[in-house]
Amino acid sequence: MRVWIDNLLSVNSDSFKMPLRIGIIGGGIGGLTLAVALSRLNLQDHIQVNIYESAPELTQIGAGITFWPRAWKILEKLGVDSVLAGQLSPGQHIPDGTPRLGFHFRKADQPNGTPIRDLVFAGAALSFHRAVVQEVLLKNLSPSIQCNLSKRLRCYSVLSNEIQLSFEDGTTAYCDLLVGADGLKSVVRKQFVRENEPFSQTTSDPVWSGSFAYRSMIPSHLIAAELPEHRALNIPTIYCGKNQHIVAYPILQGSVINIAAYVCDMEKEGTQYDGPSFQDAKNEEVVPFFDSWEEEVRCLVKHMSKPSRWAIHAIQPLRSYTYGNVLLLGDAAHAMTPHQGNGAGQAIEDSYILAHLISKAVQTQVPLSRLTNIYDAIRRPFANFVHSASRTHGLLYEFNAPEFLEVQKGEEVGLEKLEKLGEMIVGDWEYAWLTTAEDDLERGLAML
Repeated sequence: MRVWIDNLLSVNSDSFKMPLRIGIIGGGIGGLTLAVALSRLNLQDHIQVNIYESAPELTQIGAGITFWPRAWKILEKLGVDSVLAGQLSPGQHIPDGTPRLGFHFRKADQPNGTPIRDLVFAGAALSFHRAVVQEVLLKNLSPSIQCNLSKRLRCYSVLSNEIQLSFEDGTTAYCDLLVGADGLKSVVRKQFVRENEPFSQTTSDPVWSGSFAYRSMIPSHLIAAELPEHRALNIPTIYCGKNQHIVAYPILQGSVINIAAYVCDMEKEGTQYDGPSFQDAKNEEVVPFFDSWEEEVRCLVKHMSKPSRWAIHAIQPLRSYTYGNVLLLGDAAHAMTPHQGNGAGQAIEDSYILAHLISKAVQTQVPLSRLTNIYDAIRRPFANFVHSASRTHGLLYEFNAPEFLEVQKGEEVGLEKLEKLGEMIVGDWEYAWLTTAEDDLERGLAML
């Protein structure tokens, strides 16, 4: 039986190998950000990096992605902020310390909606199309980093002095440090959890949150023609209601409104969903859920052309993101519900901190097992906190938190209670604009 070592300082490792071969499984936002961060650290004489992506080309499903100041500061340090800033919608500004409106929250499951809270803070919540972010990251990869497409991992094997990667096409590859950045249905996580003693009571399978999200992108001119003063044309807005809510905000320089309409059955949270996690839907499927909501919502839903329906899944919080020279990153480590808009931000933090730990480790010959355990000690508590906070926000938006369970669909709620709801929404979200990842990075480097 393998013994789990809790004391970071007692971990032993074989002698350091140079150059360090890093295998990144997954070419999504997390895997690419790690590769860009490593590219910026001038480590070409110390490391060899291979990205293995299962798809025949690097594409992003989904649409909008939000970056809060904590993640944006990392993108600034990676030098990709200026290009992304050129894609901002009217009314959005890069964080400069000026208090700005991040989101407008309102209770909207009634004919006349009621404001809940304006989320104003020093900074900004910046929204982009995922494909734009991926394209920018790809253009900032070092030429020395190899992207291997159509490489679907079947399993990995930890050998005496290296890790063997076996792919579905029958080929193999080898690395010294394996990074599982392969998303919600991570192959690396599945094997990682199954084989390692600390996870004997933990399932690696994603569980259903009980929610569906109907997603669509609406040409802004359609909304403007019907409701010229519609908030979502310029203001990121969250429309709240019992068991349902809508998130809408402009992307692609304001030409498109990205919308996600959530419908939840709390009794099904934590169950296995037997249907497809993603499928095309029809507008007629969405409209009845919101036919008694305020006019702005009905307008948005009416113009959801060819929506897609997503069964929202998350994983159970893991007890560790690392074991030996294998580690997890992004959704592979902490796939969460999207209710704080911070899943991608957490993947970026994982990548940024890991890259700097690798940089120091290869230049000071620190054992890899110590590096990975420090990465876990720094990132897991914080990312698991965000994982929990995101779930809580979903409950708040849909009046399913304990303090609001008695609220019924379409019921008028007093201003005092709505004010309390607004305070709770802000309370465990402030980390996203009041703190930075630099403090965590400094702690990790000091431990290394």
